[in-house]
Amino acid sequence: MRKVSIIIPCKEIDLMTEKCIKECLNLNYKDFGILVLPDNADKKTIKKFSNRKIKIIKTGKVKPAFKRNIGMKKARGEFFGFIDSDAYPEKNWLKNSMKYFNNPKIGIVGGPNLTPPEGNFWERVSGYVLSNFWSAGFANIRYKIAKNRFVRELPSCNYISRKKASSEYDPGFLTAEDSEFCFTCSKKGYKVLYAGDVRVYHHRRDTLKGHVKQMFIYGRDIAWLSKKDFSFDKIYYSILGIFVILFIEGIFISIFNSFFRNIFLIFILIYLSIIFLTSLHENLRMTLVTTCTTILTHFSYGIGWLYGLFKKHEQV
Repeated sequence: MRKVSIIIPCKEIDLMTEKCIKECLNLNYKDFGILVLPDNADKKTIKKFSNRKIKIIKTGKVKPAFKRNIGMKKARGEFFGFIDSDAYPEKNWLKNSMKYFNNPKIGIVGGPNLTPPEGNFWERVSGYVLSNFWSAGFANIRYKIAKNRFVRELPSCNYISRKKASSEYDPGFLTAEDSEFCFTCSKKGYKVLYAGDVRVYHHRRDTLKGHVKQMFIYGRDIAWLSKKDFSFDKIYYSILGIFVILFIEGIFISIFNSFFRNIFLIFILIYLSIIFLTSLHENLRMTLVTTCTTILTHFSYGIGWLYGLFKKHEQV
């Protein structure tokens, strides 16, 4: 059996982190260790998690990417299991993922990060939005169970990487560092596999404001990453940024041109109809809230992307 080092970056060992650790200890895979990387931890906390499988490493106040780099340096496994502290794995997480590494060409295996059943109303809304193709595009498979396929990237809240295929995360990024990690894996000649049976439950932002802010940051950071290492296949990330530009231009042109105004209104009506029809739920309230949240998601991500495009990369 191949050893896996599970790496959990966190600000503090709170209730969600404790849940993550507990579920990792319940995995039906024998050879693994857990590295928990909080900013700080007192003796009482360290004693609480005194277990031969657990190692707590105090990192100081640094970004998750920096913590993951420390975790990889301290890890003893030939595979790294990455999961966020506000997520927790299904019992078969490692057992299911490790079978795919029998193919030596596979460097990273990950799967869906599902909305936890105990999530509140806004977490469920966020989960519905992100799992909808018309909201998240091809990235929607990260948030629902889908068929196995090779992909360009996966989020670091749920993937296992072969040590030889791994690279350092860029600590200058708050998000999108996992995208670069996957891109580097591919450059080394390995493949990134999405597997529907490699599942974790990942808490969403529990307020609308938190969700919108997160989407802005996603857009901003992926724009910064695209500028750092540009390639034509990254143009895909610009779709919502272009959408925002065209929407603003459409408003201004419509003010002075009545013919264009009618065409613009038709396109807006089609857009709203698609979003509404793909947001339908049995509950009318959930349908309306999901529709509005999807629209806000498009604009917040698009504005974030434009911000990142024109603004110099900041060490946030």
